[in-house]
Amino acid sequence: MFFEPVSTELSFEHDGDKLVGDLVRPPWPGPHPAVVFVEGSGPGGRDLGSWPTRLAAAGFASLAYDKPGSGASTGDWTRQTLADRAEETVAAVRALRIRDDVRPDAIALVGGSQGGWVAPLAATMDDTVAAVVTVSGPGVSVLAQEEYRLRHQLPAEGFTDTDVQQALVLLHDQIHRLRSGEDPVRVHAGQAQWHDAPWYPLLAGTTPRSIAFLAGIADHDPARALTALRCPLLAIFGADDLLVPVDDSVRAISGILRDAGHHDHEIVVFPRADHNIRVYAGEGPAQMSNGHYTPGVRAPGFDELLVTWLQRHCPRSGGNRRNQASSPSWSV
Repeated sequence: MFFEPVSTELSFEHDGDKLVGDLVRPPWPGPHPAVVFVEGSGPGGRDLGSWPTRLAAAGFASLAYDKPGSGASTGDWTRQTLADRAEETVAAVRALRIRDDVRPDAIALVGGSQGGWVAPLAATMDDTVAAVVTVSGPGVSVLAQEEYRLRHQLPAEGFTDTDVQQALVLLHDQIHRLRSGEDPVRVHAGQAQWHDAPWYPLLAGTTPRSIAFLAGIADHDPARALTALRCPLLAIFGADDLLVPVDDSVRAISGILRDAGHHDHEIVVFPRADHNIRVYAGEGPAQMSNGHYTPGVRAPGFDELLVTWLQRHCPRSGGNRRNQASSPSWSV
């Protein structure tokens, strides 16, 4: 007998936009616990590779959708704040909750990278969210994360300390000028002398639209959402992440949740894993060969951890736990 999940296109509305995605569920009768995927930065889409199938095999329905202005969805993600994205995530949860094939009390959020800021914030806006998983979700502010990324990603790509310092200058210049009310087109044009620099494409803001988006989210600090979070949280990191300050994030998340009296959380760091929780042969993160990265493999135990944690907190029947278990931070 072949295992073949059932896939259905699902659409919902938020702020005048029509968001379109795929709902993938097990082939056996429901209702099923469910997951809403919360995309990271950039356009983003519903293609999440094998994850919907993996979750369906574990008994979960899952929804992944095109971000506004991407794929079949209308709108423009560059005009959103992280609060807008969180409200959109809540709209996705509500679209699942009314379905007969989904358990309304067992819907979790899985947010990757930038989605790791969005998912906890969404959970504070809707207390029916059963659990949150963040994968490489920073525990620091957007600006702090961008500074870290430039200081670590650029040298890993072969750029000099001088390049890093100039990139940081441009980053702060973009944010300062937009905060002062300057038009993003003018800000972008004002940095024209750097547009052909080999490292310039690695900036988060390289067009008027992306500069405006970055400036609009730069002040976001996850502390407020984490303080207000009531559902269980699993935060996963790769120790060799060049994009997110892992040690600072682990410290911040564990400290904030401890002070807030939140006890049902786990923080897991996979050694030698990168931002995508992949490991590579050799020393350090992704290895270069002939100008290309060598392919990595998912860190051993990552898939099992995510699935079994979700099964514990969003079971197929019975109530889910809220704020009851111990709260270790550990490396595997």
